[in-house]
Amino acid sequence: MSTRGRKPPAPPPAPSGPRDTRWSGKPTRYVQLNGQYFDTMITGHLTQEQLTAYQEYFRAEEITHYLETAKQQHRSIVDILPSSKFEDSEKLKYRRDPSPPPKYDKLGKRVNTRERIIIEEYEKERHEMVELAAKSIKDYMPPYNYRKQPRTQERLYVPVKDYPDINFVGFLIGPRGNTLKKLQQESGATLQIRGKGSVKEGKSTEDAGGNTDATPNAQDDLHVLITSDSQHKISRAVMLVNEIIDKLIHSPVGQNNIKKDQLRELAEMNGTLRERKPYNPEEHERQQKNQRGFSRIICQICGNVGHYSRDCKQNLAKRPLEEQTDNGTKKLKVGNGVPPPPPPSLPQSGSATNNQVPPPPPPPPPSQQQQRSDNNNAGIPPPPPPPPPQSNQSNSDIPPPPPPPPTQ
Repeated sequence: MSTRGRKPPAPPPAPSGPRDTRWSGKPTRYVQLNGQYFDTMITGHLTQEQLTAYQEYFRAEEITHYLETAKQQHRSIVDILPSSKFEDSEKLKYRRDPSPPPKYDKLGKRVNTRERIIIEEYEKERHEMVELAAKSIKDYMPPYNYRKQPRTQERLYVPVKDYPDINFVGFLIGPRGNTLKKLQQESGATLQIRGKGSVKEGKSTEDAGGNTDATPNAQDDLHVLITSDSQHKISRAVMLVNEIIDKLIHSPVGQNNIKKDQLRELAEMNGTLRERKPYNPEEHERQQKNQRGFSRIICQICGNVGHYSRDCKQNLAKRPLEEQTDNGTKKLKVGNGVPPPPPPSLPQSGSATNNQVPPPPPPPPPSQQQQRSDNNNAGIPPPPPPPPPQSNQSNSDIPPPPPPPPTQ
């Protein structure tokens, strides 16, 4: 073998240390972000609250630095992030998450590009950090280019595909929307059910006020759209909705308390609720004794069990009407209290005269006033008035009364 020519290159030295990563390199003590220097090594004695507040403040300024640098250099934020340096590295073999399915707006422009998704996630995270820092740091000033988001939205997807037998929409809305209203009052956020299955077939997906925000979400999976001006309220709403979903999934058959409460509330609203007294063992035992006592009573007329002979229906049918009314009274009051005359009985052969029914009594004589009215109607003049009472004087001084007029 010839040794002329250049020597072959020496093999590369084997790596003596760990491979390079996004966290490799010399540590940097201070970092300049937006004209401010931040210490990356905490050496002082800080409490847990102070350390958390410093991390929130640092993260908000770091996100602001990335967004502002991409805007000033007219570059994509994907190229500015530290993870972009290792995407094509053979040593690290960095692999990012797969992109979601593309979505387009009405003009045919894609709205869920990778850059747009990263910017939205960073804006959302910065908004959370600013809110937390404002609560924990006194006289906190947010970044100069920060604008408070008027409304923050978050989607909480419902596992309707895993549990198709559960009516999540009905339980979340509640009777006449009361359950959804209670969730909004407790959390302070606005909750809306969107996606497939949120609207009945044949109805429009637009809101009553002409809002078409629900139309793009109609083809999405069933979810709860939570909107609020604070991330704390959104977190509270997410926790309350997850509690209801977990109860619906893990409740045994027949022990769904949410369904019972909603049915009771609906009955109260419709006015069909029937209250039941709580179980009382003593009262139940007393009722059982009474039932056992009645089961031993045998009627002497019909032979059935459970009623006395005086209450038997066959016995009541044979008793006269006077005894059946007014708790067994013997007389039936008719008119002004005068009983009707008994019906005449037919004479029977061989019966004595004493057994015949006596004739009815004669009617009472008419009064004087009634007799006078009858005479006037017949044309007879009334009789003269009676003479006045006589005094102690002699009869010769008093003239005799005039003779009565002749009758016609």
